[in-house]
Amino acid sequence: MQPSPRSRLFRHARLTLCFGLLATPAMAGMTQDLADCTSADRKTSADACTRVMNSGRLPREQVYIGHFNRAWSYFNAGNFEKALADFDKSVAANPAYADTYFSRAVIQHERGARDQSLADLDLYLEKKGEVAEAHRNRAQVFRARGENDRAFSELQRATALDPADAKATAMRAIVLSDLGEQGPAQTEADKAVAAKPDEAVAYYARAYLAVRAKNFAAAGSDLDKAMSLKEAYPQAHTLKGEVQEERGDTSGAIASYRRAVEISSKSIDARASQDKARGRLSALGEDVAKPPAKVAVSAVPEAARDTDHAAAATECRRFIPSAETTIAVDCPK
Repeated sequence: MQPSPRSRLFRHARLTLCFGLLATPAMAGMTQDLADCTSADRKTSADACTRVMNSGRLPREQVYIGHFNRAWSYFNAGNFEKALADFDKSVAANPAYADTYFSRAVIQHERGARDQSLADLDLYLEKKGEVAEAHRNRAQVFRARGENDRAFSELQRATALDPADAKATAMRAIVLSDLGEQGPAQTEADKAVAAKPDEAVAYYARAYLAVRAKNFAAAGSDLDKAMSLKEAYPQAHTLKGEVQEERGDTSGAIASYRRAVEISSKSIDARASQDKARGRLSALGEDVAKPPAKVAVSAVPEAARDTDHAAAATECRRFIPSAETTIAVDCPK
């Protein structure tokens, strides 16, 4: 199911760093490091965060941000152990920041540590308060463990917190089907489509049920609709590949599975569907290595550069992604 971090377990985090900069030729480079460190999908991000944290200019109260951003960069590179270590350091530096627990839950699940993933989601709820998204993600963990009754309970809680949450409604349909309740599952899926006709996840859920019923024509139609609303949808591409295999379209299935695995993803459900797509590609004789995890944690333009090299001798600046520049701010006391 499609969540997103706003998509979302696994959430777009845009943490801004601020530190004192000297008016030297190195200032432009340090400003670029700020931009790179807050854009963890770049290959240079981890090194940039390291330089920022080692610069001596980062206020102590912002150290957790450096570790948080660097953790996502390591995650993107597929280095889960380094990512986990940095998330641990981020928690140690600022135990009150809820999103670190949310993010660490992704790492723990990816490592197969599902109990720890649930524990971090509990900590997220404790710090953040009751939010539907966290319960949806707990449901995904329980479903991955085959505990469908507990998954359904979590989805009920998510819906109680946010009755308009289309993702929870659609996921309820799938879990009801997992529980063998095909009639109620179909009712829930139809309700999701009627209530949210512009939500890709509603059509995906109905297609999922159609595949179980071996109604591949209906499934294909709903999947086409889902992907017209959201093309970058790994679960839909994987399910479409299954439909194409059933209909004897092997080349089409391979193309769908390949598209599924190349999409950046951060949700438990999306990553599980990508693993399934890789398995099918392998079974079809395609050589597909598991790519590094790729989670777009922030969206900072590549063109971001310092625009004020005539700053005062000692100055604190903050990178503003929307403006693609830095601005002078009061230095931390």
